[in-house]
Amino acid sequence: MYVREAENKGKFIKPCPGTPRYLCCGYKIIDFAHGCNLGCSYCILSSYLGNEPPTIYKNTDKLFSELGPYLGKQRGINRFGTGEFTDSLLSEQALGFYNALIPMFSRSKNAVLELKTKTANINGLIKIRDHDNTIVSWSLNSNYTARRDEKKAPGIEDRIKAAYRAQEAGFKLAFHFDPIIIHESWEDGYRRTIDLIFEKIHTENVVYISMGTLRFLPKMKNVMRKISKGNNEWEFIKGLDNKIRYFRPIRTVVYQRIKSYLQCFVEEDILYMCMENPTVWEDVFKIRHMTTKKLTDRLDKACFDKFDLKQ
Repeated sequence: MYVREAENKGKFIKPCPGTPRYLCCGYKIIDFAHGCNLGCSYCILSSYLGNEPPTIYKNTDKLFSELGPYLGKQRGINRFGTGEFTDSLLSEQALGFYNALIPMFSRSKNAVLELKTKTANINGLIKIRDHDNTIVSWSLNSNYTARRDEKKAPGIEDRIKAAYRAQEAGFKLAFHFDPIIIHESWEDGYRRTIDLIFEKIHTENVVYISMGTLRFLPKMKNVMRKISKGNNEWEFIKGLDNKIRYFRPIRTVVYQRIKSYLQCFVEEDILYMCMENPTVWEDVFKIRHMTTKKLTDRLDKACFDKFDLKQ
């Protein structure tokens, strides 16, 4: 796979951009690379970045300099992720970067690093022994959606096998059902994926699990019309952030069903919704007046429960 190198002339550490009027989990982005060539049909990233090949930034000395103060002097927990503008494990060329980055987090008492992926590229990663405070997470879907809309990514079973290998190497894990896409027999499809996870994964190794329904930019309507072909009863509406989403009552039902499947295996307090509004939080989790601060605290607690961090 062709991956080009360049210098990042901006900041490496950024707050998650979130989306206006919806709740964000409050984590920070390590912007070490841009772009992805997995070609998922629903990918908003391609709308922002176009079809350019992925770029990995090579001036990581600047990144480590920016990161240092967060790992030593900041009070409270800092959650970081590398998978906002790329797939965290898209290329083995990133391995040298992680060989240095992951041990930095291992020595911290107030920071957690999450590597989010749809790949199975963990051969080099699992050789890094000094990996405390690192979560490896997988974006998952129903098998139907994975085959139709994530054609260049490994299949669901291969991703879960990779998660099992990461677990056996001592890494903590997370899973993200995002975007959840409604299709014929979608409930059975997502239930089957959840069953597959917990055939191999021990619940005590799972830090958290997120859910997020399909959302997209208005200019992606033609693509989304193909994804939703034959499912016209699942109509969309423009949200408060100008992205197109399923109607709120539909989203609520989807979250309630998938949450009920997940709760057969894990406690509710490690589950959360990505980029949802307080009304849906109340409908699904019975939490009134949910805020970004409350969501941040929820995920911080999940990390405190799994890692040796200072409160």
